[in-house]
Amino acid sequence: MPRILFALSFALLIAVVIAAKDATPERTNYIDLTDDFSRFFDASAGMEERARVAAFRHKMGPLLPGFYVPRSGATGEQYDSQVAGALKNFAAIRPKYTEVQQTFPAAFAAGIQHFRQQFPGFTPNVPVYLVHSLGEMDGGTRDLDGKTYLIFGADVIAQIHASDDLTAFLDHELFHVENHRAFPECDQVWCSLWAEGLATYAAQLMNPGATDEQLLLTFPKPIRAAVDAQWPEALCYVRARLFSGDESDMRALFMYSTAAQRFPSRFGYYVGLRIAGQLGREYKLPELAHLPPERVKVLLPATIDRMINERGDACKR
Repeated sequence: MPRILFALSFALLIAVVIAAKDATPERTNYIDLTDDFSRFFDASAGMEERARVAAFRHKMGPLLPGFYVPRSGATGEQYDSQVAGALKNFAAIRPKYTEVQQTFPAAFAAGIQHFRQQFPGFTPNVPVYLVHSLGEMDGGTRDLDGKTYLIFGADVIAQIHASDDLTAFLDHELFHVENHRAFPECDQVWCSLWAEGLATYAAQLMNPGATDEQLLLTFPKPIRAAVDAQWPEALCYVRARLFSGDESDMRALFMYSTAAQRFPSRFGYYVGLRIAGQLGREYKLPELAHLPPERVKVLLPATIDRMINERGDACKR
């Protein structure tokens, strides 16, 4: 992923957070597989690509069952290409990757302390991993073999996060864990719109003055201005697909794409943020976090319809 903005060290962020609290946050347990990837990279350096990929599957697969396998519709060939690409590019990101690995314990502990300001007593109730994600993710929950995990990708964190957006990033990802307790994922647009929009809203609310860059609303290109210029049309687009489970709709709204399209990649995050902000006038954040799916399924279309009607029924036009 392209936005490499590690201008200040990851360690500097932790120093600032800890100094502000005047206390050292306690360590929060997680499983670190980043060294396993590094050791495999070094040990397999002389292998032919196909054999190296096969060895990677054999070595890394059992360490996090269900993660280092083809997922999300990828074929075995596509996945092997993903592994080969990650191995090929690792040397270039290794210094920053190692920095993330070394400073993550304090960053994660500080992030949990910050999150507890809104959600007192919060502790992740799912296994937490720090891994090389093969370019898949900076962080997020994943359901693997019927079990939910919170996974952080040191490789992507190293490439796309600046030192001043990590607190908002961790708030976003920890909110997914809190929200998941009441609102399990589903494969339709409305579920992702709620989960991602609300997590972005939570990060914004918990970090007053957070920029769009800190909220990851500028990746891969700035989202807000492009959507605001077509705001009624964007609302209508989302409303028409709200209960769709079509992969193309999910991709257009929530995934990175290089294809030409009417709205920016990942614009569903921003639309979801504005919808959550509308509901935030009526509900406090913990209330929104704990709404059950059946209530969300009623609230979302009703809120979008109200926002559309404020524009004079723009969808009919």
